[in-house]
Amino acid sequence: MRSCGDLTKEATLTSQEARRRLIVTILKTEKIHSQEELQQRLKQEGKDVTQATLSRDLKFLGIARIPDPREGYVYTIKEDVDTTPEPYLHDDIARGIVDIQFSGNLAVVHTKLGHGHSVAFAIDRLEIQDVLGTVGGEDTLLVIFREDADKPSFIKRLTGEDTLPDR
Repeated sequence: MRSCGDLTKEATLTSQEARRRLIVTILKTEKIHSQEELQQRLKQEGKDVTQATLSRDLKFLGIARIPDPREGYVYTIKEDVDTTPEPYLHDDIARGIVDIQFSGNLAVVHTKLGHGHSVAFAIDRLEIQDVLGTVGGEDTLLVIFREDADKPSFIKRLTGEDTLPDR
């Protein structure tokens, strides 16, 4: 026999699943530029959620906010992300990075407040061979390199200098 707590938990999970499915549907059919905009769309559909809950849902679903050349930033679902680097990636990186410090096979990258996630996303999109992965925060990210990585080449890839013709 189930307790009231079990039934409440089951109803919450069903509601959470429905909300997350609705988020995916909205993002697949519309360009959403901010969490506030998505929160309003969900409210129009009868799902009133807090910003914290929405933030957790977006993280769980693997949804990222990426630059759109025509409309600023938009939310996208991972499978919808084009894996070919775009020219704006280097601009995002240059705009956001304040400092980089290396230690062994790690780099700690300090960014302007709020740029950590987008710079980490841009580095991931560049698909730099020596980079195993990134972990982004609000103003700091960690870049994990393969052993014996070529750090000067990494810097050139970040700045786009590897695509410039030799002078």
